[in-house]
Amino acid sequence: MIRLENITLADKSLYDTYIKSCQYPVNCWSGNFTYIWAHNHSRNLKIYKTFINDFLVTFIRTNKGRMYLPTLPFGSGNPNQLIECLRIASLVCLNQNKAANISNKAVINPINEAQLSYLKQAPDFSTYFYESKLTGLERHYSIKKLLTLKGKEFQQIRNKLNRFKKKYPHAIIRKYEDKDFKQVKELNKLWINESGKKYKRIIDGFYFEPIIKNHQSLNHTILVIEIDNKIVGLISGEVLPNKNAWGCLTKFDKNYDGISETLTIEFIKALHKEHPYITTINVGSDLGDKGLAFNKERYRPVHNYKRYCLYYKQ
Repeated sequence: MIRLENITLADKSLYDTYIKSCQYPVNCWSGNFTYIWAHNHSRNLKIYKTFINDFLVTFIRTNKGRMYLPTLPFGSGNPNQLIECLRIASLVCLNQNKAANISNKAVINPINEAQLSYLKQAPDFSTYFYESKLTGLERHYSIKKLLTLKGKEFQQIRNKLNRFKKKYPHAIIRKYEDKDFKQVKELNKLWINESGKKYKRIIDGFYFEPIIKNHQSLNHTILVIEIDNKIVGLISGEVLPNKNAWGCLTKFDKNYDGISETLTIEFIKALHKEHPYITTINVGSDLGDKGLAFNKERYRPVHNYKRYCLYYKQ
């Protein structure tokens, strides 16, 4: 009998503790409290937590009744123990899905290549699970490389930064303040109407405003670019309890040449200044979009992890 409880903002310290104790690489973009908690604000699903064999397990249940895990369970345990936890969690999902007349759906979605390699160390992995590849690559940038931008490989980025600085010498780059919310909300609408149409698979509608409004409680860092008293760019992210950096929201007015590159590099500088020990930042997946993949590749990722979902062998 598994008891599911709603996830609230008060659960942040709980999740931080269990994430920090994980023995597997907690480096999948979706494996953090901010993203998990933000699902509370979706109209299409509910997000829950429970404990299974001393692991903290997160479940999503859609309005249609489908249940699955959006991330691996958090907590201390070797591959065998993690697989046993996943086996039990998968049965919970299958029972719920059977009641909702839903079949042949992944029970864990997504995990990345590094996590899959860890799980496959358990002899029972292939007994209970099989994987299916998802589109897109999960990309991680080197903090050191983006701080220095040395070599021909970063020439294009350097050119964009210099162009922005020369064209907009009075641009102000600063931390977000609560009084900025109205402008930031308008910027998001602009981004949706412009760049959002280009990258249609970027779906942050349900978590944009909640994260912005609760950034302090979430320890979420937000930078904005202001030109002539108008906010024209925003970028956000945080350093997680396992010392991994995570990039979340990026919005900008594309009419300002070089603003995208300036946001990225200035954010890297800000994170490094406060957390000099971080070495990489996870900027998520391109989800198979060629244009977005090209844009991310310009920053020369040091990790391009393949993405997977897991199916339970019934």
